[in-house]
Amino acid sequence: MEPWLSNPMEKLYADYFYFHFTNRLTPQGRNGCYICYEMEGIRSPTSVDRGVFENEFYPKPRVHTEVCFLNWFTKLPWAKTLDPGKKYTITWYMSWSPCVDCAEQVAEFLKKHNCVRLRIKFPRLYHGNKPKYQQGLRNLDAAGAELAVMCPEDFKYCWDNFVDNLGWSFWYWKGIRWNYHVLDEKLREILCNPMSSLSPRTYNFHFPNLPFASEWNNTYICFQVEERKNSSPKTYYKGVFRNQPSHLQQGYPEEPLHAEQCFLSWFDDKCLSPPVDYNVTWYMSWSPCLECAEEVVSFLEEHENVSLTISISRLYNCDDEDEQHGLQLLHEAGAQVAMMSPEDFKYCWDTFVDNLGWSFWYWKGIRRNYYALDEKLREILCNPMSSLSPRTYNFHFPNLPFASGWNNTYICFQVEERKNNCLKSYYKGVFRNQPSHLQQGYPEEPLHAEQCFLSWFDDKCLSPRVDYNVTWYMSWSPCLECAEEVVSFLEEHENVSLTISFSRLYNCDDEDQQRGLQLLHEAGAQVAMMCPEDFEYCWDSFVDNRGRSFWYWHGICWNYHVLDEKLREILRFRLP
Repeated sequence: MEPWLSNPMEKLYADYFYFHFTNRLTPQGRNGCYICYEMEGIRSPTSVDRGVFENEFYPKPRVHTEVCFLNWFTKLPWAKTLDPGKKYTITWYMSWSPCVDCAEQVAEFLKKHNCVRLRIKFPRLYHGNKPKYQQGLRNLDAAGAELAVMCPEDFKYCWDNFVDNLGWSFWYWKGIRWNYHVLDEKLREILCNPMSSLSPRTYNFHFPNLPFASEWNNTYICFQVEERKNSSPKTYYKGVFRNQPSHLQQGYPEEPLHAEQCFLSWFDDKCLSPPVDYNVTWYMSWSPCLECAEEVVSFLEEHENVSLTISISRLYNCDDEDEQHGLQLLHEAGAQVAMMSPEDFKYCWDTFVDNLGWSFWYWKGIRRNYYALDEKLREILCNPMSSLSPRTYNFHFPNLPFASGWNNTYICFQVEERKNNCLKSYYKGVFRNQPSHLQQGYPEEPLHAEQCFLSWFDDKCLSPRVDYNVTWYMSWSPCLECAEEVVSFLEEHENVSLTISFSRLYNCDDEDQQRGLQLLHEAGAQVAMMCPEDFEYCWDSFVDNRGRSFWYWHGICWNYHVLDEKLREILRFRLP
């Protein structure tokens, strides 16, 4: 099996294959390059031709293996009679990715032979950190070559078809899959193309919803794109993008390219078509920055056929007003923005991670961190939360006689739309008060939970032709200012009836706060204290209780009767 300088070998020796085709990240002494090629349909419609080329070297002038193949191929009698109307597939399994000069020659070859589909797979990147070699790969990609890093299954395929293996089974060396993921991610960055999957190690490092992860500088987007035409699913894409350092971009700009920008560029080039509707879903390790949010908003405004859902693991600089404004812009543009729930993390593990069949591991604090981040996001967006965590409910809602340190107010609400006495729609959720720096207009005063509800209800639900039955279960009774706003709202909207039940009375000995409760009562709102059955109802309806029964705390009935008597006293005696 002596190698020929101009013609292919039939097979490689086993030790040659293991030495030259290893995907070690820093191999030493691998100066040669081999191509294991496979041609389909060249000689005849059903033919499959295989062979191996290597570099030509002393005593002849040095010629790289890619050029050896091209010189040989163009002299084949079959190559001169290829049908331009057909597609002929050639696959190269190379021990190194092509250099700049070879990439240029291969690109020229593909331009002259439009009927040839060339797939190039390699275990290692040749000078993968040098811009000119990266540009060579991009030129190949632009010319139509399909570039990929060899996966473990590709190595086995080469062993079975191109190696004189004497019947031995392929041996998977240590780190073969890990190295594949590292190199595949690197190649995808270079080409600005999505990765097919993440390694478990990358996912478990970058996606956990930790409350403090300031050193995690990379952002990953696991995306799904569903094309719909005439309301039926047409095509489905999925993959992974990550942000790219500036030296990895095609034009070598000074600024790095964010993962969102990578996706938009790819989506615009590869997928987008005006007559098709697209449902796009992103699962992100960090929420978008302001600049990316503005780019996404512009994209959505230009392409009304694209709907976007964004689920994020962590909030990027969530106390910075600019970053909050970016999230608000996305929300106002119609993007559905939410935090990743534990079930979302499991879905990503099953869908976007090369998990080797391992089950998803729920890390400590995953659900508690989700609730904290979800509440923060809802504050930023001024949208209701879907539910409360058991811990939050059990801390903020008990009807304790002394709870002066409980500064947050929560409203668990229900809205029934009725038309002609028939139930039309039903909404429920949770609001809480918002510190001033979290509001959309950045006012000096904080926004109370009641104001959050009224703003949301007025924007999202209210219609003059529908009757509304609104029920609030509140952790604190309304203050005077909020009571006056609610009264004004009820006077303006006679089609709204309001029932308010609260756990505790806010500053119940203060005459101003008593006056607020009296104004609500006189305006027709039904005002009452939450009884033990109300607390259980809220637990069942507004708390993510995971099937656990409500626990009646000590004194719940006694405290209810004391507070109910106090409320009746306030409503009975009208203050001047």
